[in-house]
Amino acid sequence: MNKQNEVRRSHASIISNGLWTRIFNIGFFRKLSANSSNFIIDRSVFVRYKLTMKNWSLVTNKELHTLTLHASKSEKSATLVLLEHLAEIDRRRLYAEMGFPSLWIYVHELLGYSESQTTERVSAMRLMTKVPEVKKELIAGNISLTTTSKLATHVRREKTSQTETLNILSAISGKSSREVDQYLAKNSVVEYKMDKLKPITSETSRIIIDVDQEFLVLMNRVRELKGHQGSSTQELLKLSMQNFVKRFDVKSNPNATVKQNAPETSTAANAKQTMTPVARSSLRAPEVTHSNSEVSNTRSTHSRFILSGIKNKVRLRSGDRCEYVDPNTQRRCQSKMKLEFDHIVPFSLGGQSTFENLRHLCASHNKLSAIRQFGSSHMKQYLKS
Repeated sequence: MNKQNEVRRSHASIISNGLWTRIFNIGFFRKLSANSSNFIIDRSVFVRYKLTMKNWSLVTNKELHTLTLHASKSEKSATLVLLEHLAEIDRRRLYAEMGFPSLWIYVHELLGYSESQTTERVSAMRLMTKVPEVKKELIAGNISLTTTSKLATHVRREKTSQTETLNILSAISGKSSREVDQYLAKNSVVEYKMDKLKPITSETSRIIIDVDQEFLVLMNRVRELKGHQGSSTQELLKLSMQNFVKRFDVKSNPNATVKQNAPETSTAANAKQTMTPVARSSLRAPEVTHSNSEVSNTRSTHSRFILSGIKNKVRLRSGDRCEYVDPNTQRRCQSKMKLEFDHIVPFSLGGQSTFENLRHLCASHNKLSAIRQFGSSHMKQYLKS
């Protein structure tokens, strides 16, 4: 009993000394709580640890080694906790509500991870969610975060089944990063090489890519049409890209062709089309009586077809960027990827294809809009898990 009281006093003393945060951060408190005698013995280590903020010379080599070991374990534990948090954020699509077009962008821009670190964490999280056994291997220390990310890339590229993934996981458990690379390369069917971009100077960069035969044929044809056999590959690619931008970028060409073929995502459109009549009537906006002249003027807008002029006006307003804004932080998404035209009041609920009722949304925020309008249970059948 006396020993238990001494432990409680030690707990209170450490917390009152402002050491709780440091103890929690290095993962020591949870482990030592299960063994009270160790807690009392090692309490002096944390007292000294507080002093190291001013003078490392007060910490012995043994104490430094002990702190480093537990800091390392804490880092690995914190990574697992992060992956679990990211999985829940992904499930709730919280990143989209906060104005981010993807979880990757959320982790990279808001959490501040580098591009490679972001890819590792998002890939590992998604594989861990799909294959729960991955989490057990991570906890046991049999695979690293980097190894998990490599396995995730392999599984996605090779489209392996659950059983095949488990077999690969068992085979690479406990192996080094190089051994994992060799095993995955040996068991790969799809050849995969990532494009490489290397800065050479402040003005130039070197791009290394693999191209197929069709690319070479098209490049030679562009060279022929240009009428100069001495044109470099850079000149041909730049010319092709300039023509593409000139054709589709509404900012550089007000009469640009609208590349988007569908006014809404197939996901949202399918969801709206398959709603039961009862469900639609319960959500439908109140009917408004129009005069004959009003009806004749609105018939053309009450259609899924969107006039090109209206599309261009929407694109000019949006600047070819997603227009979703987080209502809490006022952060605008501004993604340029997979932009789609979304009806603010859904077409199935009486919304019209007018400039005022249309907005530019990325695919992620168009799906979020559909979930908010029709509910997650209805949309579940249309969204990827």
